[in-house]
Amino acid sequence: MDENIGVISSMIVQARPEKLDAIATELEAFPGIEITARDPSGKIIVVLEAANDRQLADTMSDIGNIAGVLGVNLVYHHNEHAN
Repeated sequence: MDENIGVISSMIVQARPEKLDAIATELEAFPGIEITARDPSGKIIVVLEAANDRQLADTMSDIGNIAGVLGVNLVYHHNEHAN
């Protein structure tokens, strides 16, 4: 595992269906993001590898600010550096 990665998480991004392709393109530009599934209704499943919880929170906030994103919901969170 890359030592710079401390957090692995997944989230559901709810998007306006008509903006789905544009939003998916923007999401793929984020470092550490992989889109694992998309639904025509506007749901996008994202896996994020981040250095720490702050980076996770900042990335989720940035995703929420993309035009056409209706919501970002954290589904899974694992901190590799937790004791």
